[in-house]
Amino acid sequence: MARARRVKPDEQLTLVEHLDELRSRIIVILAVLTIGVAGCFYKSGAILNFLAEPLPHKPGHPYQFLATSPLDGLMTSISVAIYGALLLTLPIATYQLYAFVIPAFAENHHKHIKPLVLMIPVLFVVGVVFAWYLVVPPAISFLLGFNNGSFNYQLRAKDYIQFVMLTLLALGIVFEMPAVMMVLARLRLMSSALMRRHWRISIVVLAVVAMLLPGVDPISFILEFVPLLALYGLSYFIVVAVEKAQGADEPDPEPLT
Repeated sequence: MARARRVKPDEQLTLVEHLDELRSRIIVILAVLTIGVAGCFYKSGAILNFLAEPLPHKPGHPYQFLATSPLDGLMTSISVAIYGALLLTLPIATYQLYAFVIPAFAENHHKHIKPLVLMIPVLFVVGVVFAWYLVVPPAISFLLGFNNGSFNYQLRAKDYIQFVMLTLLALGIVFEMPAVMMVLARLRLMSSALMRRHWRISIVVLAVVAMLLPGVDPISFILEFVPLLALYGLSYFIVVAVEKAQGADEPDPEPLT
């Protein structure tokens, strides 16, 4: 496998060379994903028990999921492996995308984009941790406690894993908003004036995003919508700080003679 190399901004590549570089980076991502799938499949039982912790169960006794098919155990383990590998691979995929795209920008913009390399993986992890501790448990408690006298909940592992893992992935991606807004501001594609002018539209868009995220109950919506508003507010102040820094870097205009 050819090692993906960093391309310099002033280096001219043919279409075939661009495609070859893209192929190399995709191979790296797929290799990491494959290793992640194998590792998560090997530890699928332990991962499944860990993910089932928010569910009501006796201490020391893992939650027993409902199985309606002989394939449920195997298919659930495969689902756990794939979702777990995606969580592990996304930071690597982010770097590979950065390394492939950054040569398209002028070299003086590189210092504006490089913080994205560190911030996006960190914010992704913060989003995943936030979802696991502050979104999933209240959502599960509300959903399983709603009219619980009329229902005997016996969850299928496949449905539960899909709900939890999609929530973790979605919140991890959403929490990357400040980093993306910072880069857009440094590239002068986003401004604080634009954010102020369209704040009402932004709130509606964020509400729609919160509704599209996993979880259809009001608790999940509130727990996902409020952080989105906070992230938008944080993004605004980051954009303001970037604009002030860019203004300080610009030389003073020469006096008129």
